[in-house]
Amino acid sequence: MYFDDKRLLRIMQGMLLSVLSPVGLIVLQLVFGASLQRLLSEQSGIYLYMLFGTAAAFALFGYYVGNSEERLQDLAIHDALTGLYNKRFFEARLPEEYARSSRHHRNLSLILIDIDHFKSINDSHGHAFGDHVLLEVAKTLAQTARKDESVARVGGEEFCIILTDCGEKSALVAAERFQSAIRAIRVKTPEGEPLPITASSGVASSETSPGNEWQLYQVADAAMYRAKKAGRDQIAIV
Repeated sequence: MYFDDKRLLRIMQGMLLSVLSPVGLIVLQLVFGASLQRLLSEQSGIYLYMLFGTAAAFALFGYYVGNSEERLQDLAIHDALTGLYNKRFFEARLPEEYARSSRHHRNLSLILIDIDHFKSINDSHGHAFGDHVLLEVAKTLAQTARKDESVARVGGEEFCIILTDCGEKSALVAAERFQSAIRAIRVKTPEGEPLPITASSGVASSETSPGNEWQLYQVADAAMYRAKKAGRDQIAIV
């Protein structure tokens, strides 16, 4: 059985250990004989303490260990700044999803999004404001994504969205949904001036771009650069 929640797994392991811990008393009884048996019968609270007190102690310890493991796992797959999935997660997830889609004869699509003029934003208003823009875009992408769409930050100002069971036409519709959401972001510079945020997006689908998962990513990347060269704030497909 596989548990996603490490805390639950460690609590259950701790509880199992605690339930088995009274077995040690049986061993002692075999060694010391009737004298230990009389002690246990007269002081049954000792047994109850070992059973329930040890159970609670192991459960609390299991929760602590499981919680620590879950936090470490969360840090390993999420981007520290935006909270989105990070590049490490993306590089592991993409081959899995591509293999699954191929196995079930379904389409897989990618949307690669790059914030327009991000270097100028950093240069003009500072990196702290640039981080604020990244956070706003990341939050918008996360809120706009649907259940079957995984959003990851794959570069400084680049994000990639994996769309499972999605062909080219549906991917273009989804890209426009994300594009519109980014255009709707409202931020003000440190000087109080409104700053429009736009992005350029490239779309690729296994439906029309045969190959492997990384060739599909390269197609999306080429499409994204095509959108930038065409004037930015638009969607392109190769």
